[in-house]
Amino acid sequence: MLNGKKSLPCASLFSLCALWLGLSGCARAAEHQIPLTPAMIINESGLGDAALLVDEQSSVGDPAAGHGIAPKHPFFPGWTAWYYPVSVVVDLGAADHVSRAFFYNTSGQNEITVSTGGPALWKPQSITLGGYQSWQECRIDADTRYIRITLPHPMSLPEMVVYGDRRGTPIPLPPPQQHIFPLMQSFLGVNAFIDDPIDKIAAPAGFVREYHNWGWDVENPDRQLRFQPSTAGGGWLFDDYYRQLKENGVTVSPDLQQTVPDFFSGGDYDGKPVVKGEDAEKPASYARRAAYLFQYAARYGSHLVPDSALTLAPGQPRSSGQGVLRYLEDWNEPDKTWRGREGYYTPYELAAQLSADYDGDQGRLGKTSGVKNADPEMRLVMGGLAGLNLDQLRAMKFWADVHRRGSFPADVLNLHHYSSPSGDQGFQPGEQGISPEADQLKEKVMAIAAWRDQNLPGKELWITEFGYDTNSHSPLHAPALGRLSAEQVQGAWLVRSYLALVAAGVDRAAMFMLRDTKSEGGGVFETCGLVTEKGRWEPKPSWFYMATLKHHLSNMRYAGEVASGRADVRIYRFDALTGKSRVYAVWCPTSEDKHIAAYPLPFPVHSASTVTLLAGKREGVSTSLLVQRGKVTLDVSEVPLLLRTP
Repeated sequence: MLNGKKSLPCASLFSLCALWLGLSGCARAAEHQIPLTPAMIINESGLGDAALLVDEQSSVGDPAAGHGIAPKHPFFPGWTAWYYPVSVVVDLGAADHVSRAFFYNTSGQNEITVSTGGPALWKPQSITLGGYQSWQECRIDADTRYIRITLPHPMSLPEMVVYGDRRGTPIPLPPPQQHIFPLMQSFLGVNAFIDDPIDKIAAPAGFVREYHNWGWDVENPDRQLRFQPSTAGGGWLFDDYYRQLKENGVTVSPDLQQTVPDFFSGGDYDGKPVVKGEDAEKPASYARRAAYLFQYAARYGSHLVPDSALTLAPGQPRSSGQGVLRYLEDWNEPDKTWRGREGYYTPYELAAQLSADYDGDQGRLGKTSGVKNADPEMRLVMGGLAGLNLDQLRAMKFWADVHRRGSFPADVLNLHHYSSPSGDQGFQPGEQGISPEADQLKEKVMAIAAWRDQNLPGKELWITEFGYDTNSHSPLHAPALGRLSAEQVQGAWLVRSYLALVAAGVDRAAMFMLRDTKSEGGGVFETCGLVTEKGRWEPKPSWFYMATLKHHLSNMRYAGEVASGRADVRIYRFDALTGKSRVYAVWCPTSEDKHIAAYPLPFPVHSASTVTLLAGKREGVSTSLLVQRGKVTLDVSEVPLLLRTP
């Protein structure tokens, strides 16, 4: 709006130049370009890389002066129609006077909406971008902290440049919270099911992400709950299962996924648990889900609840406060675009469900809704996102800032990532997996961890799906390299992935998954197991490698990287929780079956031993090592070697 009147449709920069020069000299004199950064961007849809909208601020010139340069990196959410409308919010950090914005247009006539104000009351202005491959000017003339751009249909928007007068002072973020590295016993995890053998789980892992369908616990038509036995698997005994895992030193987090179609007017299993006609951005729409999570937390958490609050089927042991679970995960891959709009959660929809399931939307849904109302110490894990999508997390935090006064409705941030050429689950025929170092896994996850430490200090960060197939027909397979078989490379790359993730600041990591689904299959995820398919349970080299890693590192924490003096040798140090024992992991971060003989490593103690990861050996093979003149000599390969002090 300008002087209270509806703005004219956007025209080219040059056609508006004379009009602009005739405006108030004072307003024009105060105008300057307001620098925009990716940290200001909130992608409300979570689709596409919205940071590309402001990533070329220093290289696109000065559009207002007629010296704009064409940007090279467009923001494009995609061609899929149901993705739209797509909205992106620019948070300037404080209320400034914004006089105008310039958008680079690449595709003829396009209508977008530019809004000012804020989430409680957006003030929209419809804008028509004309021209082709040129900068287009849009007058705003408003005092605002936020600028919201809405794309109604598939289109790209390469860059925006904003002009005005910075009048406010952004509130600085608190300093990042220092991350405390986890004990490796709790860090090393796998994905598994109730019918996987406990001994096959406990040897390589101290943490299990247990896939658990909501419908397994429901007795229809009365919608009461069964756990011991459940309604699935011929009567699985979940009380016993969780107790046995705890007795074996394994922490378990059930991933409570899928919906119950009978509850939700014919929705499918992967559809959001919302009755048709309800608003998926409203926490109240997830009241049925929140009631279910209350029951789960009541039964398996550490607090007793009144028996009258339990909705158990006849014949079920009536108990609460069993004290066998500390975590519950809320859904699986809520951002799965391959299930269409019904299965895809926008960041705001996911935040709304989490708000209901966390604490009954801060108590508004009643005392028997949400895990915190059953057990305040239970930790709610957000459903693992299908990729390393920081846009999704930023938008969810924005929703929580608006609707929960900054209280983020999850204790754990949870993401998935597979190291492949196509990125997160975009597997293409003929591809193969790549090593964690070639994927820059550590660096990618460090960016997420740094954002967590700055913006959501105290929240845990989990990576609960990653891994490799072993069949060469899968586009995610670990290839044979030189003298190493595909199974050995899978094991080496998994161990190196765990090392990268703990160094990046992750609190728990779970590879996908314990068992193959089809050991002779060539499809994605059919041969990604540590053991062969159900019923056979034959350990692969990766199972032994992980069991060895867990055995020797359980009571230790990551203590930092040690300079190796060469790019093809990487060394991480782990310190015991008590005492002076240390373990060094040493390996070549390459993918060519590299071997380095007689690598000299300065060593601060007088005696040491090496542990070689070897198929068939649950604790590896230990060999005493001679320390001479403060150095040890190692044979280093792409399979990590453990160097132990007494």
